[in-house]
Amino acid sequence: MPDEGQRHNRLKDIAERMEMRLEAGALKTADATMSLGAAFFAFINRGSVVDLAIGIVVGGAFTSIVQSFVNDLISPIIGLATQKNLNNMFLIIHCSVNSTLGCRKGSDHPYGTILQATTDGAATWNYGNFITSVINFLLISSIMFLLVQLYSNAFLKAIKKTDSAPKKTKPCSQCFEQCHFEAIKCKCCLSFFPPKPDASSPRYGPAENNNFAK
Repeated sequence: MPDEGQRHNRLKDIAERMEMRLEAGALKTADATMSLGAAFFAFINRGSVVDLAIGIVVGGAFTSIVQSFVNDLISPIIGLATQKNLNNMFLIIHCSVNSTLGCRKGSDHPYGTILQATTDGAATWNYGNFITSVINFLLISSIMFLLVQLYSNAFLKAIKKTDSAPKKTKPCSQCFEQCHFEAIKCKCCLSFFPPKPDASSPRYGPAENNNFAK
């Protein structure tokens, strides 16, 4: 039978092993958390994510401007002809039995707003809100299309200017270093560039003409 000392030593060994395992697990968890945090900050610091966030903010502000344009400027003009605002143009498709305002189906109803009709228990067909959404979509899509076209045209013009611009450097045939296009000797390996051909010179040089003459 093991004595008390051996049991104590075994329990002590088990406790030390458990402590070591817990410490190793805590270190792994900390490393994983730190790597996850570093990856998250690297993802946030990307230029594309920042551009996307700016685009979302600007898009939200632009959408609110378009909605204000439709609700505050377009809807009143339409209301002059229909005697109603677009947001208050709706049909009653079902009346409640407990109606207190004399609900009637169709457009000849006693309600002034959608909230008033729904409060009275009527089911509404809100075609005015749908027309507002269609106008918002057409305006936003048209303006975005024009902006994309302007950006594309400006980008293409910049590319054409870059391609058509004269080259200011030329590569060395020996060390491939970029040198000024009028340089005679390479600044890196000091090798000479071949002379530029002269358009006024004959096809063959003087030495070659002498050889043919012989």
